[in-house]
Amino acid sequence: MARRWVWGLLIATGAGLAGIAILPAIIEWQGTRLIRESLSPTAHLDVVHLGLGGSTFSIGEEGPEGRRIGRIDLAYSIGQGVSARLDLDIPVAGLLPDGVDAPDAVLKTAGAVEPLEGWRWRFVPDDCVTLTARRIVLGNATVTRPESLCLKPVPSRDFLVFDLAEGWHTAFQARSVTLAAEMPDLKIVGSLPEATVEATFTIGGDLTALDAGWRKAKVNLPGQEIAGDGFSGNLSIDGAADRPLKADYAIATIASGHDPAFFAPMKLSGTADGSLDREIAFDALLTDRSGKVSMALKGRHDLSTGAGQAGLRLKPTLFGAEAAQFAALFPVTRQWIGEFAGTVGIRARTAWGQGAGPGKAEILLKDLAIDAGAVTAQGINAVVTADRLSPLRLPDGQTISVALMDAGVPLTDGEIRFGVRGDRLSVAKAEWNWAGGKLRAAPFEVGMGDDDRTIVLEAQDVDLRQLLSLAAVDGLSASGTLRGSLPVHLSPDAVSIENGRLETTGPGTLRYDPDDPPSFLAGDPGSSTDMLLQALTDFRYEGISLSVDGQAGGEMTLSFAIRGSNPSFYDGHPVALNLNVGGALDTILRRGIATYRIPSAVRQRMMEFQDQDK
Repeated sequence: MARRWVWGLLIATGAGLAGIAILPAIIEWQGTRLIRESLSPTAHLDVVHLGLGGSTFSIGEEGPEGRRIGRIDLAYSIGQGVSARLDLDIPVAGLLPDGVDAPDAVLKTAGAVEPLEGWRWRFVPDDCVTLTARRIVLGNATVTRPESLCLKPVPSRDFLVFDLAEGWHTAFQARSVTLAAEMPDLKIVGSLPEATVEATFTIGGDLTALDAGWRKAKVNLPGQEIAGDGFSGNLSIDGAADRPLKADYAIATIASGHDPAFFAPMKLSGTADGSLDREIAFDALLTDRSGKVSMALKGRHDLSTGAGQAGLRLKPTLFGAEAAQFAALFPVTRQWIGEFAGTVGIRARTAWGQGAGPGKAEILLKDLAIDAGAVTAQGINAVVTADRLSPLRLPDGQTISVALMDAGVPLTDGEIRFGVRGDRLSVAKAEWNWAGGKLRAAPFEVGMGDDDRTIVLEAQDVDLRQLLSLAAVDGLSASGTLRGSLPVHLSPDAVSIENGRLETTGPGTLRYDPDDPPSFLAGDPGSSTDMLLQALTDFRYEGISLSVDGQAGGEMTLSFAIRGSNPSFYDGHPVALNLNVGGALDTILRRGIATYRIPSAVRQRMMEFQDQDK
C-alpha cells in the first residue's frame, strides 16, 4: 500500500512538472494566434520569463530583421492582484474600422497597468501616447497632417480602463494639432488648439459609444482663398442607434482672403447625423454679422463613395440704405456697383462625386435698383434659372423686365430675353417702350469678358407728341412719328451714344405758344427771339432730324434740325431751325417710370418663387 502511494505521488509530480514545462509553449501558441488576428499577420509572442510572481513577454515581427512591437512585464500576487508594465510600438492598421486606411500607422506608448476594484484595470501612460501616420484615407479624403499626434489623459480621468464585464473605456485629449487634408478639387489646412475624445468599446474592440469635442480650430481652403476661425463643435456616436453619428458645430468667422474680398466676414452654425460607414446628413445656417442676411445649407454626403449633394437657400431679402448693405456684404462688387437696392432670393443645388449632376439655381430679383456708374437701372424684376453651375449655363429664354435703364439714353418699360453658356451671353430680345413706340436691339451675342462692344438700338413709331409731352413744357405740342437708330457703345469706363440719329417718318406740326413765355425767350418786337416764337406758334414741318451724342451719367447733347413753314409767318416762307439741347433727355424720359408695369410672365415666375419659400 505504501509503495502504491509513493508511485502515485511521483506520477502526479511528474505530470505537474511536465505541465509547467510546456506552459510557455502553450502561451506562445495561443498568444501568437490572438496577436496575429488583431495586430499583424506576421507578429509573434515569445515568453521571456515565466515565474510564480511575475512573467515577461516580448512581441515582434517574424524574421531576422523583424521589428520589436512590444514588451509586457506582468506582476501578480494574492495580495496585490495582477499589474503590468507595458512598452508598446504597435501597428494600428488592423485595429481601424472599416472604410479607414492608415498604412504604416503606429501607436507608441509606455506605462503601467494598475488593478482597480473588481475585475478592472487601468493603463497610466508615462507621457504621450503617440500615434504616427504618413496618411489616413477616409473615403475619398486623405489626411496628411498631423503626421504625429500626442494623446494625453483628460484631467481627472483615466486614459484607459478595462472592465472584464463591460469592455474598454478611454478618455484622452490632444493639443496644438496641425491639420491638412485633400479631396478631389479641394485642399484643407488648419490648426486645432484642443480636442477631447471619450469612447467605450466591447471586449472584442467594437465601438459602442463616442463623444468628441473641439474648440477654436482654424480651417482654411487655400485654393478658394477662404479662411475659417473659431471652429468648435461636438460629435457623438451611439453604436446601438440606427443613425449613430450626431454632431453640432459652429465657425465664429468665415472670411474671404481675396483682395478685394468676395464676401464680408460671416458666421456658421449647423448639425449633422448619420453613419461613418454610410451616409451623413448635414444642415447649416450662414449669417452676416448684422444678422440681416442668412443662407441655409442642407445636404448629405456618402463617406463610402465620396458622393453627395447640398442645397442653398437665401429667402427673399431686402437690400438698401435702411436694410442689408449689398456692397458691405460683397465688397468685391464696389468696383462695379455704387448702389444696390431691392429684394433678392436664391435657391441652388449642387452635387459632387460619381453620378453628380451639373447643379442648378434660381435667383429672384424684385424691384431692384442698380447704379453701376456708366449704367443705372431701376425696377428690375425676374426669376433667373441656371440648369448648370460649372460651367455656368442659363438656358435661352430667361426674361428680365426693367422699368428704367440709363445706358447713354434712358430706356423705360424694358424686356430682355437672354441665355448664358459659359462666358457667352446671347440676347434674343431687348425691347423698350418709348413714347408710344419701340426701341429694339437686333439679336446679338457677346463674350462676358469683352471690354468693348456696341449695341445698336432701332427706334420705330416713336410718337413725337408723347415724347415732347413728357417734358411738361407749357404750350408745347406736336404731331408725327420718329424712327432711327441709337448705337450704344459699352467700354470698361463708360457707356455712350455715338452718332445716334432719329428722324420723322413724314410731315407734321410743331406748336409752341405758351401763355407766359420764359424770360430767356422774351424779346422786343422784331427781335430774333420774337420771330422764333411767331414761327413756332403753328409750324408745319416737312421733316425733323434729331442727333444724339453723349455719355451716360454725363452730358447728353441733342441737336434738332427742323425744316418747314408757318402759313401765318412771312406768308409761309420756308424756315430752317437748328436747336441744340444739353442734358434734357435724361429728365424727360425718367418721368415715364411712373407708368411702368411688370410683364405678366415675369410676375408669375416671381409669385411661384415666393410661394415656395412660404
